[in-house]
Amino acid sequence: MAPGQLRVLYALDVARTQLYHFTATVIAGMGFFTDAYDFFAISLVTDLIGYKYYLYQAEVHIPRGVSAAISVIALCGAVPGQLVFGWLGDKMGRKRIYGVTLILMVVTSLASGLSFSKRVGKNVVAVLCFFRFWLGAGIGGDYPLSATIMSEYANKRRRGALIATVFAMQGFGNLAAGIVGMVVAAVFMKSDPSSHADFVWRIVLMFGAVPASLTYYWRMKMPETARYTVLVAKDAKKAASDMSSVLNVNIAPEDEAVNQLTRQGQYGLFSAEFLRRHGVHLLATSVCWLAVDITFYSLNLFMPYIFTRVGLLPTLKKGDNPFKLMIDIAKLHTTIAICGTLPGYFATVALVDRIGRLRIQILGFTMMSVFIICLAAPYDQHWTKPKNKYGFAVMYGMTIFFANFGPNTTTLIIPAEIFPARLRSTCHGIAGAFGKIGAIVGVFAFRYTEDNVPRTLFGLVGCNIVGILFTLLLPETKGKSLEEIAGEIEEQQPQQHADAAASAEHVQVVPV
Repeated sequence: MAPGQLRVLYALDVARTQLYHFTATVIAGMGFFTDAYDFFAISLVTDLIGYKYYLYQAEVHIPRGVSAAISVIALCGAVPGQLVFGWLGDKMGRKRIYGVTLILMVVTSLASGLSFSKRVGKNVVAVLCFFRFWLGAGIGGDYPLSATIMSEYANKRRRGALIATVFAMQGFGNLAAGIVGMVVAAVFMKSDPSSHADFVWRIVLMFGAVPASLTYYWRMKMPETARYTVLVAKDAKKAASDMSSVLNVNIAPEDEAVNQLTRQGQYGLFSAEFLRRHGVHLLATSVCWLAVDITFYSLNLFMPYIFTRVGLLPTLKKGDNPFKLMIDIAKLHTTIAICGTLPGYFATVALVDRIGRLRIQILGFTMMSVFIICLAAPYDQHWTKPKNKYGFAVMYGMTIFFANFGPNTTTLIIPAEIFPARLRSTCHGIAGAFGKIGAIVGVFAFRYTEDNVPRTLFGLVGCNIVGILFTLLLPETKGKSLEEIAGEIEEQQPQQHADAAASAEHVQVVPV
């Protein structure tokens, strides 16, 4: 037991990996499942929306501004969602705000599919964008809360793997979007597209409410994290009671130790002390997340367009069956999820607590750059021969693999570990908001430079290099207590160190 560490937090750190860890992982992970489904399902139905409302003469032509708005509006909502709900998670508790974000996601997912207007076309798209903005706000709020809850529940030996497992549910959400898209389009394949296109895209978007609604009860059954209860709410008895029940051990409350701890200098987010201790950390986590999301969301949301340009997907024209094209897009989406996205997440889960967060993040940024250069340099030659097209697809899949076995996962893990408990959710929300700003920049940059894809891809390489440089400013966190990483233990007095060490024998826990 580290000097100055409370018994209840020590018990969490050394607890063996057990059922409650897996339960918390599934409950928190379903939020990311829903997030990924809602973010990426829109790329499957954008052409269908264009077929319904923007069919001009011989082909579908969605104005660039409209297409960008449909793709990016949920990301715009995620920025204030991460900032506001992240802050509320520190002020009102992770559990309470967790339920609010889930309800918001369920309601707005359903409302997105029910986006009607007396005047079809532009008005329907405007209503859709309104509800997807608020859907993005709920998704954005889920990021800091899910990551913070899992980091505060986890033991220190497997904390990185547990947070990575939660985030890996995003890969399954991505996969589910492809499968649902294929199934719904197949059901309507033989129907009249002009009459039933509306049903297909609405059903696909509304399905996002299902996984979120199924987990609401279990989210509300989870106790508040002990770290919030004892370090922020200052309720030692409740923290000891909750964790005694969860861990099945007897943990005595430490009222005096908690009172002494909370009387120490509790610096705020905008204080000079925070700037000295964690200013560089907040800057580095924010810039790294911004850099990776520019690349990750650009490649994912514009995957159908990229593969259309290299000849692996056809262009939708008048007389074509839009449901068949949607199935083709969903197949490609699903294949990349199975071959690139999920293996990347699994590799991180397996190795993050062995080789460390920073090595994985640097490796990911580096390999993404290598494969993007391989996509961009011979870009004009990729559609000249069939084998070139499939080589392009393989390199694209490897880019996605190293995004997930790399910064797309580690940028979520690190902010959940390096900040103090009273500011953890807020700082995670700030870093995540920068990530979504990066995603917005990437989407608009790609949309308005789509006539010169190689130049855009080389721009993504530059983003990766920036990510590598700022990763070097971060500390390695594997195998350490959250209080040790954030410097909270250092705030205690020498007498508390001795008292805490002497009392450690009262905690009966089994290390991993």
